[in-house]
Amino acid sequence: MKFNLLFFVRLLLRHVALLILIPIILASLVFFMTGDQPKVYNSKARVYTGIASGSSIELDNTKLDYRATNTAYDNLLNLIKARTTIERVGLKLFAQHMSLDSVDTKIISREKYAELQKVVPEAVKALVVKGDIQKTYENFVAHKESNHTNFIYELINLTHPDYSIEKIVGRISVRRILSSDFVDIEFESEDPAMCQNTLMILADVFVKLNADIKVNQSDAVVKYFEGQLNSSTDQLRDAEEDLLNFNRTHNIINYYEQTKHLASEKEHFELEYQKVQIKNSAARAVLKTLESKLQTHEKKRLSSEGIMALRNELAEVNFEISMKTLGIESDSSKIKKNAKDVVQLTKKANQIKNNLTNKVDQLYSTDYDTKTLASTDILTDWLNNTIEYEGTKAQLKLMDQKRLEFKKLYQVFSPLGATMKRLERKIDIAEREYLSLLHSLGLAKLRQQNVELKSNLKLIEVPFFPINPKPSKRIMLVIVAGLVGFILVTFTVLILEFLDGNINTASRAEDKIGLKVSSIFPVINSNSKKIDFDYLKNKAVNAISRNIILNQFKIGKEGMPVINLLFSTQEGEGKTFISQQLSTKLCELDYKILHITYDEEDFALNADCYQKIQYPISDKLYKISNVQEFDVENTIKDFNKFDFILLEIPPIIKNPFPVKLASTMDYTFLVTRASRPWGEADKNALALFNEATTGPEPSIILNGVKVLEMETVVGDLPKKRSFIRRWVKQIVQFRFFSKNSVA
Repeated sequence: MKFNLLFFVRLLLRHVALLILIPIILASLVFFMTGDQPKVYNSKARVYTGIASGSSIELDNTKLDYRATNTAYDNLLNLIKARTTIERVGLKLFAQHMSLDSVDTKIISREKYAELQKVVPEAVKALVVKGDIQKTYENFVAHKESNHTNFIYELINLTHPDYSIEKIVGRISVRRILSSDFVDIEFESEDPAMCQNTLMILADVFVKLNADIKVNQSDAVVKYFEGQLNSSTDQLRDAEEDLLNFNRTHNIINYYEQTKHLASEKEHFELEYQKVQIKNSAARAVLKTLESKLQTHEKKRLSSEGIMALRNELAEVNFEISMKTLGIESDSSKIKKNAKDVVQLTKKANQIKNNLTNKVDQLYSTDYDTKTLASTDILTDWLNNTIEYEGTKAQLKLMDQKRLEFKKLYQVFSPLGATMKRLERKIDIAEREYLSLLHSLGLAKLRQQNVELKSNLKLIEVPFFPINPKPSKRIMLVIVAGLVGFILVTFTVLILEFLDGNINTASRAEDKIGLKVSSIFPVINSNSKKIDFDYLKNKAVNAISRNIILNQFKIGKEGMPVINLLFSTQEGEGKTFISQQLSTKLCELDYKILHITYDEEDFALNADCYQKIQYPISDKLYKISNVQEFDVENTIKDFNKFDFILLEIPPIIKNPFPVKLASTMDYTFLVTRASRPWGEADKNALALFNEATTGPEPSIILNGVKVLEMETVVGDLPKKRSFIRRWVKQIVQFRFFSKNSVA
């Protein structure tokens, strides 16, 4: 049988009573059990979030991030159903009801209020501050957190229908309206006043929680950057203070300008030094030349004590003038004093020069006449060069000291440069860190303002007081119960059918037994009047007899009967019934039949075509090697007058069978029922039979198959069908264009 749609339809039709009865029973049970269902009221609040299209301070960031938007909405929806949110709602609702002086139907119904007053213990009632919901709520929170066994803790965490977290969450429905900025929050309750008030408390609580979470996050970021900025400010101030102290310690006003000025002064000084040195060297060289031209007594006169004293005095005055005119003083009062001193010293130097000139003139005017004019010129030159020499000599002496001072300044300023660079680099790093943190703080504050702007959720639809209850789901529950019953029965029938271990069909018989099926015979139900069982039985017998007759021609035995052995593994398989039907059919075809059996049943057939030999079941069956041995009384003179011999042997599991005779059989048929499983005992018995006999391999006659299986032999079953049933069958079999004739 093919597992097509028609097969499933027929399978379900066989259990149509269960398919109708079980759904009706379940639907009836649900109908009566839901008769006293309470009325349920529903209210709704709509919140504007502004997450997707709300305004923002960040004007340059206009791109919409869909992933971030969806995440924000997920966070918001989860926050509404969060345990913390619902716990606050339950406690606030409980505090609102307990703080009432008397029942207020706009807040709680009379029935609910009466039930509440009965269950609340006196210790909890003592915490109530009449008319002050906030104070009552705070007292309840403190009492709840005191331990885990008090009434309020159990009220919130167990299964109270109005205040427990579990029940409130189960009655909340939250959804975003398409891709808009609106979120709808719905709540269901048996009390319309509690439905409205619970929803209003929920909206207030989660809006505040959302704002607190967002603002706290941004505040933490701002505080972090403020702390870092303060630390960076202190570091920058310390670095600047270090540089200031360094400049004070080393008298630095502007290090780079000072070093530049020092280098310039040093360069200028070196140029002046070279000039003075050149003058000194030139004056000294001229003096040597002039002195070489003078006579010995002239040299002695020029080296007299008076002249040498004037020379030394002139050198000292020139040295002091050089000291006063080098410009190493920075004090303005000292500069003025030095200027006055230079004037006096210059006058003194001029006076010394005049005295020296007069002294030299007096020495030579007494010793020489006008003829010695050349010597007088030499003395004049010597005097001038001496003055020049002494002046430059004093300058060189002072410049040598100045050189040492420049050297010391360079030794001081050289390491100061590296330290100055390090301090300035430290200030630069601190300054850049300060500016970076200042910029980050500005962004954090901007973000904080933006978050505060976006976290300002608005309740645009206030929860309404529901007047009409929601439509009852009773009819829907009844329908669902009926469908569940139908599906349950259908599923059970299909499972039992597929898990059925019986042989049932010819294909399963071949798979389980391992032999070919030669014929099948239907189970006969005389009570059914829709199917022509006589026709089916006749067709089945014709199929079996046709196989036996064809076998006669195959073996080609002329003048000898064809011996057919019918055996089974267990009792009650229908060998005798098959033999009766087969014998009757063959007699109708004028064949002569010899029936050898252990069964006592009388077929009441014409003796001209049918003869029966009955034998007892005993161990002697092992020794029988010829069918003639069954005729103990010699009632048959000639066995060759029969066309067919039908030999029945008892079930081979419990009884002996003729091993020698079985090997001489022309054909062997295993008769088995379709309505039983093929077990290990059957397999072992058949294997022993095949091993003990050397005759032909048996074929199967499957007895008692379901009527529908006969369609594999006779086609459509002969039964009365209406036009609608024929039309439905064609549709189920997908035969939309089939016809009854060629035309």
